[in-house]
Amino acid sequence: MQLKYDLTVGALYIKLSDAKIARTIEAADNAAVDLDAAGGVVGIEVISAAYPWPLADILASYDIPAGEVAQIMSYFGSQGLSAARQQAPKIGIASPAPAKLLVPA
Repeated sequence: MQLKYDLTVGALYIKLSDAKIARTIEAADNAAVDLDAAGGVVGIEVISAAYPWPLADILASYDIPAGEVAQIMSYFGSQGLSAARQQAPKIGIASPAPAKLLVPA
């Protein structure tokens, strides 16, 4: 399993397989499941990890190996909500701003 997180847009991808993606099924407004030709889960895409996504529904609806399920649950909790939803990261600009702008000589 490999996690990829895009800080720019807050998107999360949980890669479970290196297989080629044959189709993508929308799991909710904020999530999609990528499947290979045999219907195996290649990955789970979360459009914005700061908002709820149906982790419990995805895990119940698709055949994901027990070891992968345990690892996913260890990252995102047993309640089916993303960890980001429970405690979103705080990213901001340092404050107060510098008093003086530094310009190269």
